[in-house]
Amino acid sequence: MKERAPMPPGPTNPPAPQDPLPERIGQLYFRVALPLVGAVLLTAVPDARPGSLRVLLVLTALTLVTALLHALLPVRWHDLLRRTFPGVTVAFVLGVALLSGPGGLPGDPQLLTLTLLLTPATVLAWTLLFMDEPRTGRLYGLVLTGSAVALLWRWQLRGLQPQLTTHTPLLTLIVCLTVVLYGVAFADINRRYRDGERALRRDTLTGLLNRRAFDEQARASAVGSWALALLDVDHFKGVNDTHGHTAGDRVLRAVADVILDVLAGQGRAYRWGGEEFALLLPGPPAAGSADLTVRVAGLIEDIRAEVARRTFTGGQRVTLSAGLSLSPAGEPLQAAFERADAALRRAKADGRDRVVLAPAPPRPAQTP
Repeated sequence: MKERAPMPPGPTNPPAPQDPLPERIGQLYFRVALPLVGAVLLTAVPDARPGSLRVLLVLTALTLVTALLHALLPVRWHDLLRRTFPGVTVAFVLGVALLSGPGGLPGDPQLLTLTLLLTPATVLAWTLLFMDEPRTGRLYGLVLTGSAVALLWRWQLRGLQPQLTTHTPLLTLIVCLTVVLYGVAFADINRRYRDGERALRRDTLTGLLNRRAFDEQARASAVGSWALALLDVDHFKGVNDTHGHTAGDRVLRAVADVILDVLAGQGRAYRWGGEEFALLLPGPPAAGSADLTVRVAGLIEDIRAEVARRTFTGGQRVTLSAGLSLSPAGEPLQAAFERADAALRRAKADGRDRVVLAPAPPRPAQTP
């Protein structure tokens, strides 16, 4: 096989694109919820008793500094911050519990109010914050629940909170556990929804993207240039008629595997329908049409040659015909599709088992 320059990296079929939901929830939590909590805590500082003043100042600094870090740090550090902040918060709650007692932090109604209000809200926020990792969110929520209940139990045991009833720690435990369960249920519903949305864009037989996904891409704004290839398995009806539809399905899966192997993350592969496939391969914005066409033509030729070399069910061999078209930046993808489809028909008319390059798109007329 002739060695050629690698294609520029582009979107691939597997793995699936990263879910943007955790980052969106993280921005809501760190840039909206935490600053609001910090602002409320600041308003409580002037009226705080000496016993709770230190706790309020530390908690306010923790929330505001974390919110500021999330705003200043690059996105790649947000996940680390997301995982670190719950641990620091739990350590803070446990520290307050250990320091509460004679000679340490005295009882204070203000601290009790903050504990009862913020704990369930934070447990729910963390469950949603780790919606992409339900076990992690559940673990953080349960650990915070245990820490808050331990704090309340210690206050009750030492008689530090006159307003604390004997049922408050148990009631707090029940409320927080209920919040965790609801959060887990919501995360599961969201996961099922996202899985269903991904399944709608996948071909169940080959695992490639399907026609719906192609149509969505076609409607998207064009950025840079694209090469579009349409591939068709030659005489596929004969495969089904001779060996049965099960054997035909195995051939389609095998062809899809060849496409993904040769494509190697350099573009997107779709099952257009039946025995026909579509490939979208991006080129860098500055690349010339000739350079992109040569690279993509070599890639499609590799796919055609590899399929022709393989032996399929019953010792049979199949071949591919392909039509290739270049879509300049800004051109609707449908126009390139029509040229690639015409090139595919020409490949079949010229004897099949070949790649035909469509003529270049007409240049827009120059205004005098």
